[in-house]
Amino acid sequence: MSVPQPLPQVSTINVGQTDSLQLGSYYEVSIPPTGKDKYISANYRLWLPNGVPTIRGLIIKQHGCGGDPTTAIGLTYANDLQWQALALKYQFALLGTKLPTGDQSTDVPNGYQACDDWAVIDRGSEVALLKALSELGKKSDHPELNKLPWILWGYSGGADWAVQMLQKYPERTIAVVAMRGGGVVVEGVSIFPEFNSKILEVPVLFAAGGKDAYAEETLYLPKKIFARYRKAGAPWTFAIEANAGHDAAETRQLAIPYLDAILSARLNENKTENDPQLRLIDQAQGWLGNLTSHEVAPVSQFNGEALADVWLPNEEIARKWQEYSTNPAFWNQVRYKFCSNKNLVTLLGAPQLIDSCYPNKITPTQKPNAPIDVRITKITANEVVLSWGFSPTLENGLPQFRIYRDNSLIATLQGQEYSGDDTPSPTQVVLEFRDQEANAKAVYNVSAFNAIGESMSHSLSN
Repeated sequence: MSVPQPLPQVSTINVGQTDSLQLGSYYEVSIPPTGKDKYISANYRLWLPNGVPTIRGLIIKQHGCGGDPTTAIGLTYANDLQWQALALKYQFALLGTKLPTGDQSTDVPNGYQACDDWAVIDRGSEVALLKALSELGKKSDHPELNKLPWILWGYSGGADWAVQMLQKYPERTIAVVAMRGGGVVVEGVSIFPEFNSKILEVPVLFAAGGKDAYAEETLYLPKKIFARYRKAGAPWTFAIEANAGHDAAETRQLAIPYLDAILSARLNENKTENDPQLRLIDQAQGWLGNLTSHEVAPVSQFNGEALADVWLPNEEIARKWQEYSTNPAFWNQVRYKFCSNKNLVTLLGAPQLIDSCYPNKITPTQKPNAPIDVRITKITANEVVLSWGFSPTLENGLPQFRIYRDNSLIATLQGQEYSGDDTPSPTQVVLEFRDQEANAKAVYNVSAFNAIGESMSHSLSN
């Protein structure tokens, strides 16, 4: 079967094998509104990496508006294996949120109030977050959560929320990713605060969609704010994803390596008691990109007006920004539409979806890790269950897998994918495959693959 099929979400065997994907623990709290709070409810899920005595920072992912079906899955941001890989690298925690918006079509005539009651931070959501971190610190025995520096990531209304938190806590903020928003619109009107020089030191990535239906709020307004602060010297980046709408599309493939570069630059590895918590960005070591031509060059070699162009932390991010901002080649667009249509692929009986059938707008630079610790559990004479271990990475997360029997492809398995609001799907997977056509002498391999190739496990005989 060559069309990707989902991995199981629950193990069907018990072989005493450690789950290689469970690299941390989860904690949840609920913070009910009190006093003048206007939000409906606030729930938080925290992922903490195993074996880390002191957490160094926090990645906060704030969902957008769109009614309760959208916000209901906000907690699953904490279950995202690719974002967990980033958190694990720097000994950070990862936080998902759930702040319901109610039925936006009926709550109020203009449809804004339900979202604004949490997206405006002084209506209770700021204090709810701080209370949640305190409670989570107690539950997890990590009281340092109360004072950690954080990364703020927000989508749509969540981007507006993140920018307000930046304004309030610039010294605590490592970086901000404002995806499809960040102009701070309340009840249809922009209320972006007055110019704040304190946020000039904080890197911000605005990620807009070139075909966003809400472009006035999510593209043009954030672009004006970006231009104002960039001209004042802020190390800010503005990226317009070509052919993308209001959904996340491939933003994570730019945002995660961007944050990786910023974390490497800002975290003070040898901090003493009197040292600042975060280092300042040395913009001279970065690159610049032109928003119109998409040309990039090191700061020292750039011919344009530096403060009119986007700042990028290094060459790798500059290249990814270029790819994110430009239209993919025509045949890549055709292939992507074909490969995404599973019914069409099945109908045409494609024998195998080759690597080039998965074109990425942002090309990966490395193949995924190879699967490890492959095991065979015999169920019957003609049925076995393969299980294996895998280490997700910042670039590839949990990719797709291929199962080979006697050097012939017998199955392609989906990894952990992501939806339009960047939530992971599915949230829970088990690395297993059941072969119901096994033979006594079969030799198996498992590979992990992306657009540039595959990494194969060692062979294992039945």
